[in-house]
Amino acid sequence: MTNETNPQWSRHLQGIADELLHLAVACDVRLRDPGVVERVLKGDETVCGRRNEIGFQKLRKLLMATFDSLGKAIDRIGPEETREITAAITAELAGRRDRPQSKS
Repeated sequence: MTNETNPQWSRHLQGIADELLHLAVACDVRLRDPGVVERVLKGDETVCGRRNEIGFQKLRKLLMATFDSLGKAIDRIGPEETREITAAITAELAGRRDRPQSKS
């Protein structure tokens, strides 16, 4: 997934999204469930389905950095372009999540 007018921001935000996904899986955290992001930001490890202190701390720090990166993207490329990039990333991640897992 790349945005043709701002590929650097697309790559940056996609990288963040990929790492959030990996950390969420490692901690068994459902980030899209209501209130979960706020609980992670507050340091509430009870949202984890699997105990992983280091992974949870990385997830929390990355979520905080995500908001910072989104703010910078809005400042530099504008809210509309940032929204387009994040919508494309969200759709791509949803497609990955909804794809049947191959059994190897």
